[in-house]
Amino acid sequence: MNYYRITRVVTPATSLDLVTLDQAKALLGIDPADTSKDAQISQHISATSAAIANYCDRVFVQQVYRDQVRNAYGGYGEPFITRQYPIAVDVAGVPLVAVTEAGVALDPAYLDIYPDAGSLYRLDGSAAPYAWNTATLVVDYTAGFDPIPADVQGACLEWISIRYSAVGRDPSVRSETIPDLITQVYSSSGDTSDATGMPGAVREWLTPYRISWAL
Repeated sequence: MNYYRITRVVTPATSLDLVTLDQAKALLGIDPADTSKDAQISQHISATSAAIANYCDRVFVQQVYRDQVRNAYGGYGEPFITRQYPIAVDVAGVPLVAVTEAGVALDPAYLDIYPDAGSLYRLDGSAAPYAWNTATLVVDYTAGFDPIPADVQGACLEWISIRYSAVGRDPSVRSETIPDLITQVYSSSGDTSDATGMPGAVREWLTPYRISWAL
């Protein structure tokens, strides 16, 4: 489609963290009653969640968005893709989307929606594939995951664990030996191979969630 788009958050989530403090403490083996490191762990959670969102170029937590588009012209059967997805659905399975063309609300009967991909297909009066053809298009929708996928949470927790265990350790030291007591060899943060510092295993878990224009 030939258009430009402005996307804004209409109703932000209360938190963009991908895991809870209790989940992180359980992984790290910290007693839930021990609150001495809560602030530090919370910082790790927020920083890691933000880094994952940046890597995947998407927001995982559900929020309400508005995509405002100018010159929304496309070919027949070509979908409009929302900036964030999956699109949430209500208890009846109806996608939470409202579309306005040139200031006029579009009847949902003229829409086919694939929520998982954020794809909105325009139909004509006979429910046949049509083309988006309007000077102004406004799409209000709720997008994100609820709950957060288990593998995304697992990737987040894995990275938090690596970050937490590295606190206070010289990153240039790969091993240390205490004579007659212990020898330790440290991981190089999960075999990173790019500038993000993201552990390789974490990156592999997250790759399927990178939206297409982030690849």
